Formats: sequence, structure tokens, C-alpha cells
Amino acid sequence: MLKSSQLENHDMKIAVILAAHGEAETTRFMENYRVTSQTLAHASQVMPIPRTLQKTIAVTSSIKKLIRSRTNPECSPHNQITRDQVEALQHSLDASPSAELFDFKVHAAFSAAPPYVEQVIERTRLCDGQVIVSMSPIDNTLSCGQLCSCLAASRSPDELGKVKVLSRFWSDERLYSIYGDYLFNNTYQHYRAQSAEKDQSKLLLLLFHGTLVKDAKGDPPLFRTGREETIKFSERLQEILQGDPRNPYGRIMTVYLNHNVGGEWTRPSFEEITAMLATESSLTVDLFGGGYFADGNETIHRAEALLHSSSVRAARSIPCLNCTPAFTDYLATRVTDAARQIMIWR
Repeated sequence: MLKSSQLENHDMKIAVILAAHGEAETTRFMENYRVTSQTLAHASQVMPIPRTLQKTIAVTSSIKKLIRSRTNPECSPHNQITRDQVEALQHSLDASPSAELFDFKVHAAFSAAPPYVEQVIERTRLCDGQVIVSMSPIDNTLSCGQLCSCLAASRSPDELGKVKVLSRFWSDERLYSIYGDYLFNNTYQHYRAQSAEKDQSKLLLLLFHGTLVKDAKGDPPLFRTGREETIKFSERLQEILQGDPRNPYGRIMTVYLNHNVGGEWTRPSFEEITAMLATESSLTVDLFGGGYFADGNETIHRAEALLHSSSVRAARSIPCLNCTPAFTDYLATRVTDAARQIMIWR
């Protein structure tokens, strides 16, 4: 129960910032080059990537996207999905009972594309509170770690009291149930004309962002990669999905999407799984980006790549959670809880 003195804060202005990675929205060379360069510049803050190598990767990656666009013009939907998430979350917050206490304004922000996270955080600094949502289920130095470092370097202790960074999604049991309902509602619609029982010919690949295991010298990375959190998250998600009576899959496997820069990365990689499936011609494979909250370049082309490089009979990508209603409501609950904590602190 809120006290009357707290109710006086009904017009508290709360900036809600969805901090996503950000990707190029066209296949144009310069846009992709700038985004890749920005991404590598961030990564080089925690792992050594020579400037010449950064430029080489940015150039070759941008050229590959340009060449691929001749046969597949699909661009990354990541930024637009994030903007759609902003709109959906704004609507959910405006319709919630908390709208009587708070004036929420939701913003999209990106680490590798404009509008940049740091700029949006600074632009909304004078609000009564800021809730920054790290739009990744896994925490690491390059995601919420950089957010917290930026805030710690630019804010006084009093200012930090009115800022909340939402992370640790990987450890929230509420999120697992959302994943399960979303996946199995999707598979029911897709397989309803077939048997709903587990079928060994049906395989689900859970896609997770790969992490560095050992650096180029064979030593453990000196920064927080999120590897342990990723393993816990993937194992728990796989356990829940396999035990769900709605599960139609004979096998569920975790797959890592690696960048293979700077040393040894997590396994099994997508390429290793593709090679393993080369002889299993009767399989129907679904791919789901469990380690992502929004689709992007790393997820949208995987089914096509699997079909071209293996002997599976059929493959399809199930969209990430994106801005599905249950996920939006979940985010709204966490944002509202954070806003109330800010109000109590004030």
C-alpha cells in the first residue's frame, strides 16, 4: 500500500530506455561498415583486436552483406523490432494502473547504431527516474557491463539512486514460462495437422550468442563473457522445454553462434551442428534464437544456411520473442517494479 505522501509523486517522469545492440538497416556498404566498426571498437575495450584487423573485418563483412543482397535482399529487422517493442511497451505501461503514479516515456537506444545508448541516457538525465533495460537475456561486460560503467563514470551517488538497470533475465523463472508458452503455441499451429507426440524426426535448435572461452594465447578471458550465465540459461531452458507435455521434438540441442575472433569459442558451433546433420536427410529442423530478445543478422539467415549446407528435409526459423504480448507485459512488470523502487528512494 502506497502512503499518501507517495501518491503526491503521481507525475514522476520516468524515462524507460530499451538498450539494444543495433544493426545496419540496409545493405549499403557504408552503413554496415560504420555499425561493424562501432561493434568492434566496443569489443576491443575488453579484448585485444588490432585496428588493422578491425578494419579488415568491417570491410569484408560489409562486402559480404552487399553481395548476399543480390540474391537475398532481406535486411536486419533488429532496429525496427526494437522500435516496435518501444511502442508496445509504451502502450502496456500507459494502460497499467501504474500510469496514475508515473509518466512513462519509452525510448529505443543502440550500442552500435544511432540513436546511441549514451546519448539517450544523457538526453533523459533530468527525468525523475531512468529505467534502462538491457535487451539481452545474458549479462556480460559488453552489454549491461558497459552501461553500468558509463553510469558510474558520469553520475554522482545521489544521481545513481534514480537509475535502475534491468538485467539478469537469464535467472528469472517467469521468463522461462514465457519462452515455453510462446514456442509451443507456435509449434502447435505449425504441426497441428500432424501428431503432437514427440517425433525423433523433429529437432529444435536453440541458438545462443557464442562467447570467448580462451584468448589467442590460450588463457581465460580477463573480462566477463557471460559464458556461465549462458550455460545455465540454455540448460534450464532445454530442461523445461524437454519436460513440457506439449513438446513435439525428439531432440532439443543448444547451438552457439560464434564470431571466431581472438581465440577459442563455445561449442558446439552452428557450423559443427550443420556438419553433424549432413547425413540426417529425413529431419525437420526448427531454429529458435533463445539467447536473443529480437531477431537480427545472426538469426534470420540460419534456416537457409542449414538447408544449403546439410541434408535435412526442412528447416524453418521461429522468430525471437520480439514484441509478443506476453513478453511486453513481462517487461512492463519489471519496469514498473523498478519505477516504484526509484520512487521509494526519492
